[in-house]
Amino acid sequence: MSFIRSGDLKWHFFCPREKKYASGVRANRATECGYWKTTGKERPVLCNSEVVGKIKTLVYHFGKSPRGERTDWVMHEYRLDDKVLTQMNVPQVIYTTYYKWQI
Repeated sequence: MSFIRSGDLKWHFFCPREKKYASGVRANRATECGYWKTTGKERPVLCNSEVVGKIKTLVYHFGKSPRGERTDWVMHEYRLDDKVLTQMNVPQVIYTTYYKWQI
């Protein structure tokens, strides 16, 4: 929940990526009440015809996987492809979340 009472249903935030398993590369997108599930393909983000990152679309589901109930909350995960930032352990992910029927 946002502490900012703007009435805006579209929020942007940075979040470090958690790993599902300590030795793996899969992201942990679980919450106390549900999980974010990816939908569709990961798409490139271009700048001057050069790929600078990737975007994923996720939908929130209440409950435990795989029987969770789909909701109308959508989140876009933008990830930079920067080797220098990766080596410095700098978070490179920004999330945009919104209620899809309000946009």
